[in-house]
Amino acid sequence: MAYLAPMELQTRIEKLEASLNRQKLINIALASVIVAGVGMAAIQPAGDATFDTITCNKWKVVDKDGKVRIVASTAADGSAVVGWADKDGKMRIGAGTFANGQASVDWLDKDGKRRMMAVTAANGAATVAWMDKDEKIRIAAVTAANGSAAVAWMDKDGKGRISAGTLADGEASVEWLDKDGKRRMMAGTFANGQASADLTDKDGKMRIAAGTFADGTVVLPTGDLKPK
Repeated sequence: MAYLAPMELQTRIEKLEASLNRQKLINIALASVIVAGVGMAAIQPAGDATFDTITCNKWKVVDKDGKVRIVASTAADGSAVVGWADKDGKMRIGAGTFANGQASVDWLDKDGKRRMMAVTAANGAATVAWMDKDEKIRIAAVTAANGSAAVAWMDKDGKGRISAGTLADGEASVEWLDKDGKRRMMAGTFANGQASADLTDKDGKMRIAAGTFADGTVVLPTGDLKPK
């Protein structure tokens, strides 16, 4: 039987976490630009103006109190980022394109903790993740360049507990893991016409299995083979 490998999805999640850390540094840089710009913006004269073209390295938008609320910036390596701050000057949304071909958007809560992120990679993969208040990934959805797609749910300790996905070859499966990372239940349909489900005990031993095959064979939970 073919299964959707949880390790492949875990690897993608780990790469996403590394991306989150890189994006955090970018957000810190954006936040520093906002803080530095507050005093400058406050002393700029207010008024209306019309321009045909504006060319600059950084761009800021301030509110009625002179606080920077939106900032856009480009870097020498080819990156370009835009950040949105709330009324207290805290970064809440950051979006950017980067020299490595990645593009991403992330959303932060009022405490500055990242809670959602969407990423597209240069290799064609795309990921959306939801984090808890401690910035641990709890749900991640991934599409790969080869046509596969998967969703995973993690517990409060960051361990994968449920994964569901479709693969490019037509397989679709759902798996349930216990707190020790052992697969306990699995159900799937496969491109060859097979459909199966199995349950294992805490030692990883299969205890119940049922399936149907393209040739009409049916496997019952007792393990007996009977014609369709």
